[in-house]
Amino acid sequence: MAFGNQLVQAHIALRERLAAMRDGLTDGAGVADLRSHCLSFCAALERHHTAEDEGVFPVLAREHPELRPVLDELGRDHRIVSDALTALAELGDVDPVVLGHELDGVAALVETHFTYEERKIADVLSALTGRLGEADAALITRATTGYDE
Repeated sequence: MAFGNQLVQAHIALRERLAAMRDGLTDGAGVADLRSHCLSFCAALERHHTAEDEGVFPVLAREHPELRPVLDELGRDHRIVSDALTALAELGDVDPVVLGHELDGVAALVETHFTYEERKIADVLSALTGRLGEADAALITRATTGYDE
C-alpha cells in the first residue's frame, strides 16, 4: 500500500477510536470506562505523532526540502494536540458533560490537524513509496500502521 494511503488509514483508525469514545459518552458509559479508552487513544495518537516527528518528517525534509515550513507547522500541531491530550488525561472525575466538551475540543484539533496533514503530505508520501531505502521505509511504516487496535 502506498505510504500516503497508509497515513490516511492510520488517521481513519484514530478518528474511529475518538468517535467511539465520544459515542460512549452519549451512551452513558461510565467515566472510568471512558478514561480507560481515552488513555488508550491518547497513547496511540502520541505514538503516531512521535513516529512522524522522529521518522516521517526528517525523511520528507531530506527528500523534499520545500516542505520544511509545512513540517514545522505539523510539528507545532503535534505539541498543541499533545497539550490538549495531557489536559484531558488530567481531568480526574468530572461530569460527563465537561468530559464531552473536552473531547469535542480534542476532536476538533485532531480533525483540523489530520485534514491539513493529509492535504499537504499524503501525495508526497505516496510518491516516495518504493523509492526509499529499507530503513526510511520502515520509519514511515511505523508511523502509519497499527492504530486500529
